[in-house]
Amino acid sequence: MAARATDSPNPLTGRVVPLPFRFHSAMAGVLGIGGDLTRWTEAELAEAGRLVQLYKDIRPVVQHGTQFRLLAPDEGPLTAVQYLAASGERVVVLAWRPSTAFGTSCPPLRLRGLVPEARYRDEETGHEWSGVALTGFGLPLPEFPRGDCASALVRLRRVDSRG
Repeated sequence: MAARATDSPNPLTGRVVPLPFRFHSAMAGVLGIGGDLTRWTEAELAEAGRLVQLYKDIRPVVQHGTQFRLLAPDEGPLTAVQYLAASGERVVVLAWRPSTAFGTSCPPLRLRGLVPEARYRDEETGHEWSGVALTGFGLPLPEFPRGDCASALVRLRRVDSRG
């Protein structure tokens, strides 16, 4: 699947969507940029550059790993997908909240395909969980930005095989 991060407001729909949401959505496939970069601000270009580098890091997992749909769009306020590298060493989780649902919390996401006795480290925060905790209790998501069209990306790396 190829997907593009386009302009905001969208020239066809008029919707205003934050840059991370547009990129995180496109990162669930083969990321492309379909916006008019000459109209993007310096801050948007810098953030886009950071997000492209992030995609280059996760691309092998997304394109060649196993995909698990964790939450479908009609299952609640979140949509989430997990990618597991063929080696089982890396995990990428993308989650999207298209609209704010007041009074609704984001439950931990129960991951799939992990080694129960292995440990997995969040590459951003350094926090570690066991495979059994991630598949049983679930992965607590980072706090979403305020407002509609919020998203999160979590990268986990297996650090050992001991329980």
